[in-house]
Amino acid sequence: MLEPTKKLLTDDAVYLGVICGQAVLEEVRAALEARGCVIEEEKRVTTVSDEKEWYTLEELFPDHHGGDVVRGLRYREGMTQKQVAESIGISVNNLSHIENGRRPIGKDVAKRLAKALNTDWRLFLR
Repeated sequence: MLEPTKKLLTDDAVYLGVICGQAVLEEVRAALEARGCVIEEEKRVTTVSDEKEWYTLEELFPDHHGGDVVRGLRYREGMTQKQVAESIGISVNNLSHIENGRRPIGKDVAKRLAKALNTDWRLFLR
């Protein structure tokens, strides 16, 4: 059997190591995937060197919003905007505005999104 084709990266591609708690893992993964990043592997660590430079999620993604998480999880579930919008009872236009950060995600919509996208509703609220 042939080896799967590997995606070629441009010259400006950078390898990024991320260490985070389990609680934010899905949020970080969704944010990276929403920006087209390739996630190679996950590895659990028990110790962390203090010599590394540390950045908060907000420093790494200053324009990050709950809509990025929605888009990433929707992609992960293989759903279209229309499918998600219909499953949670909002218009496709509203979902598009949410994904693009032009409309906030309320608690009620966050809970419906979480059910449709198989995740925790708190990922959408920041």
